[in-house]
Amino acid sequence: MDEDDQWNHRVELELEPHPNLSRPETAILDFDMDEAATLKIRLRAAVVGYALRQWSVDCSPDHSLDSVEFRLWLKNPAALYGVDNLELAPGFPRNEHQ
Repeated sequence: MDEDDQWNHRVELELEPHPNLSRPETAILDFDMDEAATLKIRLRAAVVGYALRQWSVDCSPDHSLDSVEFRLWLKNPAALYGVDNLELAPGFPRNEHQ
């Protein structure tokens, strides 16, 4: 039953160029971001952790992962509330998710 809840729950992620990128305009163009340099994506909660890992999104609150590997950063971590598979999200603080 919990799996159904995760499948039916939608999450809107806001991604932006990693703050430590030397040329953020490249990521803005590559990911076709809006004027605010943000990419908004709606996903089912069941696939969020997998997508963040696949897209190499830095989910650390202080954008501490290497910007060479992680070109995107999660701007709105509060959107992940209730997502079960966050152990897959790179850099997501484990102690904040129960």
